[in-house]
Amino acid sequence: MDKELQKKLDDFIDDFLNVPEVKQFLLLKKQIEESSEISTLQNNLKQAQKNMALSLGKNDYEEKKKLYYSYKEAYENNPLVVNYNVLQEEVSYLLDELQRKLK
Repeated sequence: MDKELQKKLDDFIDDFLNVPEVKQFLLLKKQIEESSEISTLQNNLKQAQKNMALSLGKNDYEEKKKLYYSYKEAYENNPLVVNYNVLQEEVSYLLDELQRKLK
């Protein structure tokens, strides 16, 4: 790749990474990855889902299902996760627009 094209691509990437929504998205992504609270919520949710599936057709299924949904609600309503999901949609929209312009 010639140097001029590489420079333009590098500049474009730098500009994209400085879009406020992209910057905020990347910051939230890092915070989520480093959050022990989110990690615990994710682990509890996965385990509860597994337990619920294993209890299908058994007496304690409803109890396991209720526990799963309580963890799911806690995870989905965590402020970091809520904001991350909103920004993920916005960044996805920006990328879709970019892709359309490049065609």
